[in-house]
Amino acid sequence: MNEASKNLVVLACSATKLDVANQLPAIALYDGPLFRVLRSYLREYRWPESLSVAVLSAKYGLIGGLAEIATYDWRMTTNRANELYGSVNKTLAEWSTAHSRVDLILGQDYLSSIDRRQVHQLYPASHVAEGPIGMKLNQLHRLLRTIGSACRPSTLELQRRDSLTYFLPDWDDFIDEDFDFGNDTFSCKDRSKRNEKHVSTLMRPKRVCDGVVVSLAQHLGSKGLLRRVRSSDPSLLTPRSVRHHFSLAEDQYAFGDCGAFSYVSEPAPSISVDQAVVLYDLYDFDLGASVDHIPVPYLSVSSGKRLLTDAERLERVKVTRNNAAEFLQVHKERRARFIPVGVIQGLDADSYARQIDEYVEMGYDYLALGGLVLRTNKEIEKIVVEVDKKLKIRKNKPWIHLFGIFRPALQSLFRESGIASFDSATYFRKAWLRSDQNYLGTDGQWYAAIRVPPLSDPRIRQRINMSGHSEVELARLEGEVLTKLHQYEKKKASLRETLDSVRTYDGLLSRAQGIDQNLYEAYGETLEKRPWEKCDCPMCSKLGIDVIIFRGKNRNKSRGAHNTLQLYEKANSAT
Repeated sequence: MNEASKNLVVLACSATKLDVANQLPAIALYDGPLFRVLRSYLREYRWPESLSVAVLSAKYGLIGGLAEIATYDWRMTTNRANELYGSVNKTLAEWSTAHSRVDLILGQDYLSSIDRRQVHQLYPASHVAEGPIGMKLNQLHRLLRTIGSACRPSTLELQRRDSLTYFLPDWDDFIDEDFDFGNDTFSCKDRSKRNEKHVSTLMRPKRVCDGVVVSLAQHLGSKGLLRRVRSSDPSLLTPRSVRHHFSLAEDQYAFGDCGAFSYVSEPAPSISVDQAVVLYDLYDFDLGASVDHIPVPYLSVSSGKRLLTDAERLERVKVTRNNAAEFLQVHKERRARFIPVGVIQGLDADSYARQIDEYVEMGYDYLALGGLVLRTNKEIEKIVVEVDKKLKIRKNKPWIHLFGIFRPALQSLFRESGIASFDSATYFRKAWLRSDQNYLGTDGQWYAAIRVPPLSDPRIRQRINMSGHSEVELARLEGEVLTKLHQYEKKKASLRETLDSVRTYDGLLSRAQGIDQNLYEAYGETLEKRPWEKCDCPMCSKLGIDVIIFRGKNRNKSRGAHNTLQLYEKANSAT
């Protein structure tokens, strides 16, 4: 739809707020009549594409309806409205380019913070709700029905497959489809205007995963769908469906989790149960994990490591279980539509298995085992075996997901037991996080990608200053090594001269101090065996030798997409 045709609705904050400890999106925190009408509508219908919602708050000013705020006690007065006047009207002006209409459902004190003449100039259609609260509620109700939207679907059920269902964890893993590899340039400087596709859909018609896992911990950083932004950012006016954001197919799923490793050093989870339920529901997740706390053996501190006592670790298991019980209750109270997934943390195999019955009795049909990333294959094997014993004596077997692990050596055990799904980004991230295992060939062998650091990277430029060589010389050699690699692909350059070119360029960068002979030999094996030519995946077919050049996120993540396809096909072919 045309962005400029969107309808902006500005609601006044309410004195009544939910009594919660953590921050919540504004439209979920305020509990006055206007917000109850909005939430009642959203329980029945999807968020309309043409609807934007903002809140005029006595404390926070004009903010997006999805801005996360803490509860407060602050009334709007004429003096406060005058203080907010400048910022409120500046924000309204910034938002006007994407909206053709604004509806102000505000009391008189709130309206005094708005330049009505400016509003009429900026918005082709504007309307101020008149009358007492009952009339305003009716106007909001009619407005929502007039805008219209499709009914929300009933809660889905995951279909069990002969193979394990695989989810790919995401941290803003999009690739510019029209990236110019010849000139190393993006299709457009403005990222919002690029033809970007997510790794989960990039390889179509081939399939690399059955869905994505998105962490709520993204709100602590600057990347991803849920990234932290200023409270007046336009992205906080309308929740973007996570399914739409990733262009998922109908039989692919969006799975939300809390990113427990992001707050593992904290005494308690930094995400509240209410916050998790609200965000999963607002952003249209298919599945949402309860709030867990990992009982790690130790914490990293400034002095080294601090071992956690058995009592401290057991407390984290209890916190996880209590949060799971509360999570189901809040899910029910809010009539959320996503599938609630109860996360189990344990100290040992018996601890995990023993809690299966407890969680099922709570009401969970979907469970996830957390905290496995730090465990050895032997430990995970024991856990899965004990959990499977528990499942075999149950009539109704819950869906069991394994968080954060693939473990190739254990895949046959997972399939033979009651495990239904897993998620792992290991193969994807090895594309750039390993020194010599970056590309998984169709022969099952890992190959080293050829490093050609871009001089445009500020970190590389810093190394240039340390190397004592001119940028002009380095730029010439950088271009020469790329040219030589492409000539080698076309069999117009020999293996030796190509490797010599790579070595010469590396030798003029200070980073080369960490490059040993073994890696150069690995480069030689990659070039000699030409594994990209033996793969017919979309990435290898499109990029050729560029898929094994270690250089910039588009090449590296494209190689990661290839690796993920290899993982997915390996997991499915072993059934």
